[in-house]
Amino acid sequence: MQTQPLWPKGNHPTYNSFVIEVGVRKDHEGEWRSYRRLQDAQDVTVAESLGPSRGMEEGAWALLTESVRAEAMLQLLVKLSNEPELHAKLGSAEKAPEELIEKLSEITLKQLKLSLDQMVAGLVRETIEQVHDGL
Repeated sequence: MQTQPLWPKGNHPTYNSFVIEVGVRKDHEGEWRSYRRLQDAQDVTVAESLGPSRGMEEGAWALLTESVRAEAMLQLLVKLSNEPELHAKLGSAEKAPEELIEKLSEITLKQLKLSLDQMVAGLVRETIEQVHDGL
């Protein structure tokens, strides 16, 4: 499903915008792999204009933000499926209940920490090997 971007990409008078694609693969043994790359040459130009990190800081922040947002949505959906009455409660509330925000924040952070504890060392190893092999 293609959607229109919130911000047209490129260098603009009040902002710069580029697109990062993320590819996801699950093999027949159940192993997940992913990659990320800039979408096209225009995105490379914008990223290169952002200073010494060439958009890596901005991209890392954006991908982390989207990962946390996706995990929060997963945790909310789990909670809604386990507590169907919560849907009506949320629908009738003027704003999200603070106790729900606090509870889902705690659960989301716990799940992210568990995932990161399992992933970080292997991803750091992979990154160092990529740089080493490219030298």
